Amino acid sequence: MQRIDIDGVPVFATGGPARTTAALVFGVGLRDETFATIEVTHLVEHLAMGALPKSHLRCNAVTDVDTTTFFATGRPEAVGAFLEGICRALADLPTERMELEVGVLQAENCSTAHSTLGALWAARFGLVGPGLAVADGPGPEYLTEETVRAHARRWFVRGNAALWCAGPLPAGLRLPLPDGPRPERLVPAARPQTGPVWTRGHGAGVGLLLSAGGAGDPALTVGVEVLKERLRDTARLARGLSYSVDSMALDVTADRREVAVVVDAREGREDAVAGLLWQAYTELCASGPTEAELAHAVAGFEEELDADERAVVESELADAAYCAVGGLPFRPVQDVLEAWRAMTPERVAAALRGTAPTAILHVPEEVDYAGPGEPVERRSVCTVQDRLPAGQTFRPSALTRLFSRESRVALVVGERELAHRDSDGDVHSIPWELVEAALPTQDGRAVVVVGRNMCSAVVDEERFGRRAVAAVQARVPVARWLPRPRTAGDDLVGTASPAAGTAARP
Repeated sequence: MQRIDIDGVPVFATGGPARTTAALVFGVGLRDETFATIEVTHLVEHLAMGALPKSHLRCNAVTDVDTTTFFATGRPEAVGAFLEGICRALADLPTERMELEVGVLQAENCSTAHSTLGALWAARFGLVGPGLAVADGPGPEYLTEETVRAHARRWFVRGNAALWCAGPLPAGLRLPLPDGPRPERLVPAARPQTGPVWTRGHGAGVGLLLSAGGAGDPALTVGVEVLKERLRDTARLARGLSYSVDSMALDVTADRREVAVVVDAREGREDAVAGLLWQAYTELCASGPTEAELAHAVAGFEEELDADERAVVESELADAAYCAVGGLPFRPVQDVLEAWRAMTPERVAAALRGTAPTAILHVPEEVDYAGPGEPVERRSVCTVQDRLPAGQTFRPSALTRLFSRESRVALVVGERELAHRDSDGDVHSIPWELVEAALPTQDGRAVVVVGRNMCSAVVDEERFGRRAVAAVQARVPVARWLPRPRTAGDDLVGTASPAAGTAARP
């Protein structure tokens, strides 16, 4: 692998056949948005791709949780033109196409909301950083031109980019990106946790999330591979409860990694799969893998490296670029393999035990599951209290509460927080400083308030009266009211005023 710089962008390249595969990677993704701006990175990606001339080049782009990548395969000169075109488009976004591309995003509808991964990250971080993957957000129609341009100016700059190239490097390649350093990423704070917890959420599968220190600890990586293999043996082969087991590692910082293991389950048997997942994890924490399991994991890694040499080369180049934009240490694949070969059961067990205080076990919301038992406590998706705080209290009418259990709710607008008691008696609270967004309905008769702590409240005139809606409108910080989405005939994108009752998606 060769490392050079082109126009201030690090380039990781290796020779190869006549055709070139290259990818321009930016260290920005969903984790760098807010609830109000979900899809802004994706929209920037669409606008840049939409600015390119029509061609037969095999090219595409993808926006992930922590990166955005533009890639192409073809003749070197065509790939070079693609990369330069993307850079020029990012430097001056064709925002006149915004309405069209918003429509494309709505049609694409590829949000990661309600995935098991998203549910796990939200259980760790709430509605911020990777936790945003659990939400759809208000929709790309809420994004303004200035929001989109500001996002591009901050994140799509040369200091936040890296390029990898397999095959001939395009002659005279230029990467005319806007100048700028890598932005400082928000490091989301994890919810306080002193031991393993389990939770119910919107994800369809069963999952386990572990937090570790060093981003490249091979002992933990091997442990997760053995854990997955045990689950395949038990959940799928022995009991026919599951089809696939997968894992994903997300580097929050250079010294903090979140590792998720996700298992699908036969409908109605999610509780059994959760039990098998937790049992396999705790057994590995206690005694580690067998020598045979370690040898099987290493043999699988070796087989993967031998199967497709070009794929391995491209994967290593991509990893180098990812590490460059993320400020992470890079380890060549052969070094990783040697570390796997030197692994011991004791080291794997110690690495997994170190994650136990951070473990989060997830099951789908509707599953009848009592949890693994002590010492694993249940964690609610959002902040739940026993009683309503002090403040101005609103309730449906006494007659309505008498005949409808669902109407036995209450809302409190207090000095420090907005709280509501649901029909089950649980009290959900959103401190005013944690309000992430407020969306008035189109008729102005209700407001949806969303908190970064995963709590939300629908404050509507029908249940709580006009005074309740007005009280919330008076308390929510002005900056949290979402801009009114552009509609046909509008000359301007205005701001949703609490008093105006302007259009918004509920």
